[in-house]
Amino acid sequence: MSYKGLPPALAALLADHPRNAPSSEALARLAEVSDFAVEVLIQQPNLLGRLDEPLQPLQLPDGQDAEWPGVIRCWRRAQSLKLIWRDVLGIDSVAQTLAGSTWIAEQALQAGFKAIDRVLRQSHGTIRDEHGEEQHMTVLGLGKLGGGELNFSSDVDLVYAFSGHGMSDGERPIAAETYFTRLGQRLANLLDDVTADGFCHRVDLRLRPFGASGRLLLSFNAMEQYFQSSGRDWERYAWLKARPVAGDAATGWRLLEMLRPFVYRRY
Repeated sequence: MSYKGLPPALAALLADHPRNAPSSEALARLAEVSDFAVEVLIQQPNLLGRLDEPLQPLQLPDGQDAEWPGVIRCWRRAQSLKLIWRDVLGIDSVAQTLAGSTWIAEQALQAGFKAIDRVLRQSHGTIRDEHGEEQHMTVLGLGKLGGGELNFSSDVDLVYAFSGHGMSDGERPIAAETYFTRLGQRLANLLDDVTADGFCHRVDLRLRPFGASGRLLLSFNAMEQYFQSSGRDWERYAWLKARPVAGDAATGWRLLEMLRPFVYRRY
C-alpha cells in the first residue's frame, strides 16, 4: 500500500493497522486540512477503522469522578474527528456538521449534569420546597449552542436557573441555591478546565443576569423580577435563541414561557 502524502506518524499508524482502515488517499486529504485529526488518530488508533460509525453518546462511569475529565475529553475528540472526516469527504452539509457539533456539546452537558447530580444526591438528598415538592435546575443554552449552530471553536453560552428555594432531604441538608450552585460550578469546570487532555468546551456564563458580577444562578422568581426591572435590549436578542440543553428540560421550558413577555414585547 502506498502512503504517499501522509505524515510519517500517520503512515506508520496505517502500516500497523491496515485492516478496515480507510484509503491512504482519503487519509491524506484529512491530514492536509486538520492537524487535530492526525493527532487524535495517533492518540486513539482504534478510531482508524471506525471513522464511518455514527456519533456515540457519552457515558460517565459511576463512582469514578476522578476519571470523568479524561473520559469526556477523549470522547469529545473522537466524536469531533468523525465530524471532520465526514466534512472532508463531503458526506455532511454545513448544517449537518453544525448540528453534530451542537449535539456533542449537549451530550457533554447532559452526561456531566446527571453524573454530578447523582453524586450530590448521595451526599445531600433531593431538594424540596416547604410543601415537599422537588425543585429542579435547568441549563439553558444561548448563542450558537441555543441556535443549534455550534462550530468546533465556539464557546458554549450557558445560563443556570432553578425552579424554587428549599432544602435537601438527605443526611447532610443544604439549601437549594447552595446545592445547585455547586452543581453548576462543577459542570462548568468539568468541561472548561484545561487538563493533560486539553479541554472539552469553553464555558461562558457571562450572559446571566448581572453578568460576571452576579450570582451563578437565580431562582425562577428572581429571574422574572430581574428581566422585568433591569432587562436590557441586548438581553432580549440573546434570549431569542435560548433553550434547555441540560438539567430538567420541562422546567427550562417553563422558565422560557415565564420570560416570554420580556423577550417578545407585546407592543
